[in-house]
Amino acid sequence: MTQTNAETSESLTVQQIADAITNAIREGRLAPGQRLTEVDFAKKLRVSRPSVREAFRQLSSDGLLLSQPYRGVSVRHMTRREVDDLFAVRGALEGLAVRLATPFLAGAIKPLEDIQTALDVAESHRDLNAMSRENLAFHMLFPETSRNALLCEQLRRIANNVYWLQFRVLVADEKVLGTNAAHRAIVDAVRSNDAKLAEAIMIDHVDQSRQMVQALSDDHFADNSSG
Repeated sequence: MTQTNAETSESLTVQQIADAITNAIREGRLAPGQRLTEVDFAKKLRVSRPSVREAFRQLSSDGLLLSQPYRGVSVRHMTRREVDDLFAVRGALEGLAVRLATPFLAGAIKPLEDIQTALDVAESHRDLNAMSRENLAFHMLFPETSRNALLCEQLRRIANNVYWLQFRVLVADEKVLGTNAAHRAIVDAVRSNDAKLAEAIMIDHVDQSRQMVQALSDDHFADNSSG
């Protein structure tokens, strides 16, 4: 029996454990502020506690989890001010990513158009799971095409944030579906090789998301929201 458990514990990598935790947060099964324990996830995923500990460390480094001495690990719960700060940085970096990527994508736009087609299908079918998945692909295509490794890494970290991961869970369905109009406008600007316009639309698109999150009730945020 011990050997079977040991073999099972090696069946998932630390990254796969981190992905499982991230998916649980994305789907709303883990809420901001919720405390997590190594033993619970080790039993649930049938992996070793050191592997869970390393996954916690990785996600804490990315900013998705919060690790505090004597208080353990929890899903990060941000104040309203922290959310504003996050979206301001995200908007600036995503705008930069679009501006850098536009000259490359304008001449080879099919990957972007394919993602947009998938987004449009998800919108028409009101499939929020598919829309969330394709939305991530849409936003990450620009830094991945920008040929700027540092920018790509920073946006990957920002994408691993509870308020972006849970956007479709937190915000009303119609508002989530309505965000796709901005995606289409960005694609049109990129197709025209208008990097400045694509950048401006992206920055506004991210700020619209910030406003939707800020419209949530106070219980969605950590205390000291004025700080």
